[in-house]
Amino acid sequence: MFQDYELIKNQKISATSYIFKIQPSTFGPRAYKSRLDGQKITEAAQKGIWSVQIKHPLLTIARLYTPIPTILRDPYAHALGEKANYQSLNPQDNQLRFLIRNHPEGELSRFLSRLQPGARIELRGPYQEFEFPDDLEQVVFLAGGTGISPALQMAHTLLEDRSDNPKPRMTILWANRFAEDCKGGSIEPPHRSDGFLQQAWRSVFGSHDPKPAISPVPSLEDSPVIRELSTLLMRHPGNFRVGYFADDQQRFITERDVQAHVERSGSRESQRASDGNLGKRLIMVSGPDGFVEHFAGPKVWKEGRELQGNLGGLLGKMQLSEWAVWKL
Repeated sequence: MFQDYELIKNQKISATSYIFKIQPSTFGPRAYKSRLDGQKITEAAQKGIWSVQIKHPLLTIARLYTPIPTILRDPYAHALGEKANYQSLNPQDNQLRFLIRNHPEGELSRFLSRLQPGARIELRGPYQEFEFPDDLEQVVFLAGGTGISPALQMAHTLLEDRSDNPKPRMTILWANRFAEDCKGGSIEPPHRSDGFLQQAWRSVFGSHDPKPAISPVPSLEDSPVIRELSTLLMRHPGNFRVGYFADDQQRFITERDVQAHVERSGSRESQRASDGNLGKRLIMVSGPDGFVEHFAGPKVWKEGRELQGNLGGLLGKMQLSEWAVWKL
């Protein structure tokens, strides 16, 4: 059953991207009564990556959107020189945030991008999209555009919410069409020489002569997503790393970028996600269909269900060892 929510804030962060913040409706016959089940959201978040379905009020269109968690109660605290108050996403208050990209051919995304505060939005869920495997040690997350939303969820749960000790190590490689989509993030420099990025990775996570990661202080000028990522970097310098890429800067995620963050071990080929055993090392791929296909091959439909399909694309050619790949 769809629940009534209302838009609190529609913040434009680039020419095509918006941050939506919504809460249960405060007007109409279902005011304060229509909301998602906070306990189910909490359970879904602890298990893995989750989403909700938002529908178009005039068309028979509904799409899944992944909420963005927040760890800053006051996202401007650092920029103002104040001590930040950290919190986990509190599903009980049912306020949710989304990163929305206005696609020219996307009926629902174009509709959402035009909404003003107070507008009514219908959604239902949560839907469990992925469950984290047990004993996870290392994650490399390739995110394209709004594919950063599930990456943020994963980082938030593994590093902030869970009490695992030691915590998993995680790196996010985030690609956008335009640098303004990740304003405040430092675009990865071109490769200087063989092994440069691998040495940079080892300096953060290696056991020999470790050096702390440089974590920029969140700024008022940064994208809200960048502020969240920067805060995670400051709080988990030994377990978290982010690389930013932008098409308009001629900086794309390459095989060398992926390999720099993958520890080779043994000689076995990459595990297929369909094997059912995801193991301790995991590569996640999330973003537009073309992005996912480029890196991991297409997903397939069979008997009304979307399945992982064979591993292909760039990752399929790399002959990675002891790594499972999952396409969102």
